[in-house]
Amino acid sequence: MDEELAALLAGVIGLAGAVLGAAVGGPASYRAAKHSAEVAARALAAQVAGQARYEQEQWVRQERRQVYGDINRAYAELAAALAALHSALDGRGPVQELAERVEERRLQLSVAVSPTAMLGPVEVHDAARALIGATDAFVEAYREPAVLPQAREPVQLDTVRERVAGHRADVHACLSNFSAACRNVLLRQGDS
Repeated sequence: MDEELAALLAGVIGLAGAVLGAAVGGPASYRAAKHSAEVAARALAAQVAGQARYEQEQWVRQERRQVYGDINRAYAELAAALAALHSALDGRGPVQELAERVEERRLQLSVAVSPTAMLGPVEVHDAARALIGATDAFVEAYREPAVLPQAREPVQLDTVRERVAGHRADVHACLSNFSAACRNVLLRQGDS
């Protein structure tokens, strides 16, 4: 009987130890699992937020590249129209039709610049606005010879051409500044 009693007593002590171990270990295990879950949730939230920031930065960069390219294309079309008008002023083309084309291209450039107000950054928007101002003055300088009578006075036309050349230099400087601002923005890491 002593053996049975000893076995029974060992079983009761074992059961008590298991119950006591579960009572003490269960909450500790629960706290550890809860802590691990909270750490994992914070890490996941940080990862998702980081991914969202990265995707937004990439979207903005892509949109900026598109807008900056549109501005360059619109400027190239305006420059081609101005070159055709310049040639026509020497009597080699329909001046009025070309002057209208120049005006259309100037308006297209203005429209292409407008998204820089939203997408920025400020230095690109400012450079784009300066480009618009310079091209407006350049186009305005071409209006005078485009509307001069056919019997142009050489001195007057030469004076106008000098003014046009001055505006051309301003436009090229503004275009260089715009290109530099775009390059700086697009090559910056993590720009938003």
